[in-house]
Amino acid sequence: MMNHAAIAVVVFSLYAAPLAAQSWTEPARPDGSAETHTLGTIKTVVTFQDPAGMVGVHIDLQTADGLVSVHLAPAMFIGAQNFSFFADDQVEIVGTRRTYEGNAAIWATAIRKGSTLLALRSADGTPKWTPAIDGADGCGVNHASLPTGTER
Repeated sequence: MMNHAAIAVVVFSLYAAPLAAQSWTEPARPDGSAETHTLGTIKTVVTFQDPAGMVGVHIDLQTADGLVSVHLAPAMFIGAQNFSFFADDQVEIVGTRRTYEGNAAIWATAIRKGSTLLALRSADGTPKWTPAIDGADGCGVNHASLPTGTER
């Protein structure tokens, strides 16, 4: 009986440890099947700064289904790739849908404007920027919580 209890504890810990290690800043990586392709028009470009001065970029995207919040990457990474976008630009977002603090959003894997594609994450979801962290909400920066209602 004691052996069965010890085996159960070991098996439980093998399953529980990875689950306990997951957090918002290190979520499970997308498996590819959960990726969405979303077309729309950028309504607003929003940036959030962390205490160290890094700036994360988010956009509000108007789609056929309504307004969607998209979390992109650190501004320095986007600029270093010589990529830019503005309000009223037509874009395609590839990413995974996530929820944080009750707000739904897309964590972008890539953004396409015209014929130019900017890859933001590798196939396993690892950020392309350095350091490769997701940040507070997928934009690569640990900024304060977003104001209520900024994401739908």
